[in-house]
Amino acid sequence: MGILVHLPSFMAGAIGAALREAAPDIPVWIGRENAPADEVEAMIAWGLKPGVLPAYRNLRLICSAAAGVDKLVSAPDLPESMPVTRVVDPGQQTGIAHYVLAMALRHARRLGTYAEQQRRGEWKRHPAPDLAHYRVGVLGMGEIGSAVARTFASIGFPVAGWSRSDKGIPGVTDYTGAEGLSAMLAQTDILVCTLPLTPQTHGLLNRETLSQLPAGAFFINVGRGEHLVEPDLIALIDAGHLAGAALDVFSKEPPEPGDPVWNHPRIEATPHIACDPSYELVAQQCVENVRRMRDGRELLNLVDRTAGY
Repeated sequence: MGILVHLPSFMAGAIGAALREAAPDIPVWIGRENAPADEVEAMIAWGLKPGVLPAYRNLRLICSAAAGVDKLVSAPDLPESMPVTRVVDPGQQTGIAHYVLAMALRHARRLGTYAEQQRRGEWKRHPAPDLAHYRVGVLGMGEIGSAVARTFASIGFPVAGWSRSDKGIPGVTDYTGAEGLSAMLAQTDILVCTLPLTPQTHGLLNRETLSQLPAGAFFINVGRGEHLVEPDLIALIDAGHLAGAALDVFSKEPPEPGDPVWNHPRIEATPHIACDPSYELVAQQCVENVRRMRDGRELLNLVDRTAGY
């Protein structure tokens, strides 16, 4: 019995190699066409299309290759009893926080403006901003959101976080619930989305919610593309209400060739690269959970299927 690596080609080989190094005694198959269906007891995956799971009648565990699990738990033929685990990678949390900070500083320090001036051959200085005047709001205060909030707070930004419960992080003001969301948005100059994707958060960032931000606010999305109604964001940027956005995730990846995000002058678009998890850690956590499953022990980083993360 062994592990099936059911992942996109750009990561499947590396994670397969890491699994074999972490557990030489456990068979590892890369790609469904290479796996004897009756011998697959665990699967490491990013997403699951309908019809994949029924082929593996001895499957007992699904390990996500990322922190997000929305594309796994939304599979229509995923049995309710099937455990799903996610990756917890402190290095990835730090890397995403660095990406967010870089995009926020690019906005706050007007580096995009200076890049445009350079292309025009224009030498023009602008007053240096006081970073303490940029209020940061973080949507979702799990491991990644908390790392983002701590990073901003550590260098003097006023920071607030919105989540299901108070987190009590020093230097970070807590907000919860619908009223808390409105209250935080109204006093946020840089909004960062790190939410998990659930039915409750799908499309949460739309014209109604984004309009509650102060004029000139900036938006950064490292959560999921489906959190955002992209045409609403673009309309608010074009209307002058929002200063711009940095998007690392999209509702369709990659966006269609004619999508405005490719060439909008006030949108920074990156191809879902804020920070990948360590492939070695992905493999180690998967192997550990396979061993725990075999021994009947508690699994690490088990997903709460009712909450969706």
